[in-house]
Amino acid sequence: MTQEKQSSLEYEFETYHAATNFVIKERLRRTLTNPTRTIQVLQDEFSERFDSREQYLIDVVRTAGSEVKAHQRLARTIRSMRDKTPHFKSGRIILSKPIITVGKMAVVLRSKDGSEIPVPFDKRSRNRVLDELEQLARDKSKYGRIRLTWREAGYVDIDIRARL
Repeated sequence: MTQEKQSSLEYEFETYHAATNFVIKERLRRTLTNPTRTIQVLQDEFSERFDSREQYLIDVVRTAGSEVKAHQRLARTIRSMRDKTPHFKSGRIILSKPIITVGKMAVVLRSKDGSEIPVPFDKRSRNRVLDELEQLARDKSKYGRIRLTWREAGYVDIDIRARL
């Protein structure tokens, strides 16, 4: 990836990290357990601070909920985690369809300003699963959320949960 694409992608990772930690803290502070109630309560403040797209907020709330649940499961067995606030580690983005789409050559991430950031597949992986990628590009209903994990400068792991 070019340096320009890397910097815009890094900005998206940082924004997602900050947004998820914001939702976690607000859920715990306001004792919100229901995801739909969380979306209703935080929608205005979230759209001012981070992103006005509703699907983005839904994805962040789902990620925050799973992070809180994982922290609670670990806190049952690990004593030192019991009094600490859960937090989302930077370097991951988990998004769904209108924001991120799968193509034959790349995954396309749409930022809040409307620009598209293509994240290309490496040649070896793309050639190995080319039939599956073409099938996913044709039928958008076959995949759910997509996880991007930042590895090092210019490299991103792409995990697609698909029903083929």
